[in-house]
Amino acid sequence: MKSMVDELNSVPVKKSVVTSIEYDCKHADKEDEVFDTVRDIVANHQEDFSKITYDLDPMNHKVKVEVSEHK
Repeated sequence: MKSMVDELNSVPVKKSVVTSIEYDCKHADKEDEVFDTVRDIVANHQEDFSKITYDLDPMNHKVKVEVSEHK
């Protein structure tokens, strides 16, 4: 059985897919790890996405990353 996302992606129409992930880092070193991963994506996979955002809430050690892809 296909997931809802797979079913939606299978529609043969040009689309943009937005993925949002929130990390509960607890510590600054985990925030850095998420940042390093985002930086690596920007440096090595620019052709794979149209937009990427990184929002840090340092008081609560939370990071939100959002990636927009054209498919």
